Amino acid sequence: MWIYEKKTLRFLSVNQAAVEKYGFSKSEFAQLTLADIREPEEVPQLMENIKERGDNISYRGIWQHRKKDGTTFFVELYAHAAVYYGKKARFIMAKDVDEQVKAAREAHQQGIRYQLLAQAINDAVYDRNLLTNEVSWNHGMANLFRHAPPAEDGIFEWWKSNLHPDDREQIISSLDKCLATGSHHWSAEYRFQCADGSYKYVVDRSYIIYEKNIPVRMIGIMQDMDKHVKQAMKLEEQNKTLREIAWINSHEIRRPVVSILSITGMFDKSNKDIHLNSRLMDWLYQSTQQLDDIIHKIEDKAKDIQ
Repeated sequence: MWIYEKKTLRFLSVNQAAVEKYGFSKSEFAQLTLADIREPEEVPQLMENIKERGDNISYRGIWQHRKKDGTTFFVELYAHAAVYYGKKARFIMAKDVDEQVKAAREAHQQGIRYQLLAQAINDAVYDRNLLTNEVSWNHGMANLFRHAPPAEDGIFEWWKSNLHPDDREQIISSLDKCLATGSHHWSAEYRFQCADGSYKYVVDRSYIIYEKNIPVRMIGIMQDMDKHVKQAMKLEEQNKTLREIAWINSHEIRRPVVSILSITGMFDKSNKDIHLNSRLMDWLYQSTQQLDDIIHKIEDKAKDIQ
């Protein structure tokens, strides 16, 4: 606490707490004015503020002060008009609120960064109040799934209703288990319905905030993985087809080839046994037909890959 003269802004009296907080002795304070515990760039604002106050007006506000060693910190001031040994003065009580102000500023900056991030990306970013089930979304929900904004009081139920029927029970159970066990992180992959009735594959990741072991807030992001998942499924199908072709080459095609090689070795090159050669020709035709069918089968599967 301190008392300063309104006309000169000089300190008339300070208590021990002010001495300990600011680092000036009481005799040093007696040589200072309010401007000496402010940053130079804030002095004009200080003078304007003092000018606006009337002699009998109480005041409350937050300012940045400077200690003797040059470090600064935020204080909340409570000011009242006073008369001190015949001089018009102001009585001040200052409360150190440096941590609170810096925490509030950091939270504000984080909020700004969150808003900018939510606007900059196409993913669906959400903020869910776990106590009321109210959910706020960024533009990603409309961009990705073409849904019109649902009613505020039923967004969570609306989200559940748009989960693919084959995924819904498993996803809800996974989320409930995460909240029940106190986990801070939840992630899942599932299919989410678009406005046109089709489904997209998404990956959903979130961070859960607890207060006294009670989940109160869930911030997350839904990313569109549809192209990647379908491409991976297509590659897997192609790999399956390639494995089938490899099996055909190593098993089915070998049978008619072995038959053809065996038959050609049995021909009577002197052509004395016409009946044998005629029968061998029939067998050779059948084996060649089998080989042709297998080749066509391989061609059809190759078209599937393309």
